[in-house]
Formats: sequence, structure tokens, C-alpha cells
Amino acid sequence: MRQHGHAHSTTVLSTQNIGDDNACEALIESHASHPPWSFHLSEDLRQKLIEFGLSSQLFTVRPGEDCDLYLERKIVDAKYYGVASKETVKKRYGAKIWLVEPERTVKYREIIEEQSGSAGVLPAPKLSAEKTFFKGKVLFKKEKEVAFGFKKPADPASFGKVYEYNFDIRKIRDPVKQLAEANGWKFEQIITDYQPSSRKSAYCTECGAVVESGAKFCANCGKSIA
Repeated sequence: MRQHGHAHSTTVLSTQNIGDDNACEALIESHASHPPWSFHLSEDLRQKLIEFGLSSQLFTVRPGEDCDLYLERKIVDAKYYGVASKETVKKRYGAKIWLVEPERTVKYREIIEEQSGSAGVLPAPKLSAEKTFFKGKVLFKKEKEVAFGFKKPADPASFGKVYEYNFDIRKIRDPVKQLAEANGWKFEQIITDYQPSSRKSAYCTECGAVVESGAKFCANCGKSIA
């Protein structure tokens, strides 16, 4: 037996503040204490994002395999029993993050994975499974869901709530965006993996800003370019 709460998605962005604003703002301020113009800006921000993930109860941040960082939030991972079936439900939100120092921009690509399965036991075994996988740019997504079932097969005493979640994508993405902007970086959602340019850029040794080819002075701090 399964009962679902309301779930919806739309392309309209909301300006509503994320939950637990004070806690998030305190974390962002603590990770924005260093000057944003220090050399090796991406390493500085990379470490702050990892530390942010360690201090957050909503998501984790770890080094990525094909990106700079990977953010993950497990929405639900449940197994339970129906009257004559075994049910599984998994939902996961992730984001690939690239720290593009020449542009001083955080590139953010979202991933949503959903998987469910049902194995019937009576009157005859029956198996069904469904999996969806999305990669790209999500503007708005907010879901609530609750399910009831048996925690043990054929045990009426084990019937009850087997999972419940309330997922708002803004509570994951907005703190990352705010931390980036608090450190002087731009935040950009992208729909495909970031592919860095093969052209090498020059940087000012004083402030770390990108120096245009042929420039004699840094446009950011004015330092003479040798």
C-alpha cells in the first residue's frame, strides 16, 4: 500500500528564501572570510565547498571523477513490503561542479536519478522495474511523498510509514550559489558537461585575474605585466 503526497515541477523560478536561512547564512559567512582575489582562487573556493558539504546536513561535496567537485543528496532509499509484493524506491540528486578560474565562474550541471521496483510473490512471482535519469539544468523542483507498507513480510504488526521526504531543489542549489557569490565568483547552470578551452590563459601574479594577451598592465589591480 502506497500513498503519495503532491509532487510537481515547473519552469517558474521562485524568490522564496530557503529553509533554515540563518544556519545557511552563518555557514556561508564563515566560508567567505578569505579575500576573494587571492592567487589560486579555484583551490580556495574548492576547499570551502568541500568544507561546506561536511558541515551541511542536506548534501555532501567530494572531489569529482570527471569534474572538479561532485555534490550529492540522497532523497530516499527504501525497501518495504506490500500485501503481496516487495517494493524498492530510490531517488538521488547530484550536481557536477567545475570551477572555471579564467571566468571566475562556478559551472553547475544537475543530475536526478529515480529508480523503483516491485517483485510480486502471490499468486505468481512478477517483477517490474522503472528507472529514469536526467542530466542538465533544473529551474524548479519541489516534491513531497509518503508511503506506507509492511517492514516485514506477512507481519501485520510491522505495518506503518516506511518513508517520507520533502525535497526542494533550491535548498541544495541556493547555498552553493550564495557561497560562490560571497567569494566573488559567478554561478552558472549548464545543460552539458563543461569542456575547458585548449587555449592557455595568463594570470596576474598579484591578484590572480586573467590578463589579456599583449596587455602591459593588469586590468583588475593595475600591476605592471613583465
